[in-house]
Formats: sequence, C-alpha cells, structure tokens
Amino acid sequence: MSFLKSLDKFLAGQSSLSWGRKKALDDFRKKALLALERLQKTAKSNLDKQLFAQMAYNIKTVPLMFYHRKALRVNPWEGSVTQGEHVRSFDLLQKGSQKFVIKKDYINLPAEHVFYNDNLSLNGIFTLCHEYGHFPKPLLLLFAAKNGLSEEQGEELLADILSAKLSIAMGFPLERIMSHFSGREIVYGYFPFRQYILESLKL
Repeated sequence: MSFLKSLDKFLAGQSSLSWGRKKALDDFRKKALLALERLQKTAKSNLDKQLFAQMAYNIKTVPLMFYHRKALRVNPWEGSVTQGEHVRSFDLLQKGSQKFVIKKDYINLPAEHVFYNDNLSLNGIFTLCHEYGHFPKPLLLLFAAKNGLSEEQGEELLADILSAKLSIAMGFPLERIMSHFSGREIVYGYFPFRQYILESLKL
C-alpha cells in the first residue's frame, strides 16, 4: 500500500477532512518530496543529506491528526496557541510473560490553522514543514550547547531552519517565510534566531 493510500485510510474517519482537503494534502506532500529530493542532491554534507532524507521519511510515514478550533490548546505560561506538535511516545504492552514497546508517532494540528476552506493556508504549509522537521537529530546536544541553547531550543531551531529551507525549495518567498516566525522570540529569548535562520539559508 502506498503512503498516500495508507494516510488516506488513516484520515478517512476524520470529519475535518473533506475530499478537497485530502487532495490539498496529497499535492503538498508530492511537491515537498520533490523539493527534498532536490535538496538532498545539492546538499553540501552527508549530515544535511541525512536531515533532508529524514524529513522525506516523515512525510511518507508520519500520520497527521486534526482537531477543531474549539479544542485549541493555549499555553498558560506563554499565552500562545499551539499551532502544531510532533508527538512521539512509547507505550509498554504486556501479553503474558512477553513485553512489547509500541511507538506512537504522529503530528497533531488544528484544522482551522492548516486549511482555508479546502485549500492549505500558507501558515499551515509552513507549520507542516516545521513539524516534519522534528525527529531525533545527531549532534543536537552539541549544536544546542555551542549556541547557548537548551536541548528543546536547539531542536526547535533546527526544525525552523529545516522548514525554512524546505519552504524556499518549494518556491515560497523569503519575506513570507520569515514573517511566519513572528512571535517565535518567546521560544529563544535573546538568541538572534532570525539572523541564524537567514545565515543558514545563505541569503
């Protein structure tokens, strides 16, 4: 079964996804995979190739789950609304004397943020790119420590960088991509993350 058919089957029961929304997601995934293929071919290091390959793997395999606006969660500490999250958890299942570890990996998104009618919104596209950039990364702790960031901040910064690179490769304008990062300052404190992202794009 192809990843598109598998994902469609997974999403079939979700009332927030019309046929048009499923098609919009399929079109996005196809374009994103082509862009990541180009990024892998032009990558300047094996590490970059691995990162782009993992993003492509996520697009092919990680399910998307949507919830409605009334269920939007507000972070009381930051006063912000969650626009998406890559959930990764492990459950222990025991059958008799045997124990199994079940991995759950999915991306949770508010439908009203990702879609505008039956189309993907621009912010929704950038959020998807960011969430596909979340996965265990080699050298994350070293990267975070080198930049004076916590492990969580380092993970967010790398996901932001990868999402920006993918968005540029898909043909979106830099100005619109950078405006999507408005409000992200609260994640990084005094760290100049906008400048860091621009430097990583070499623009």
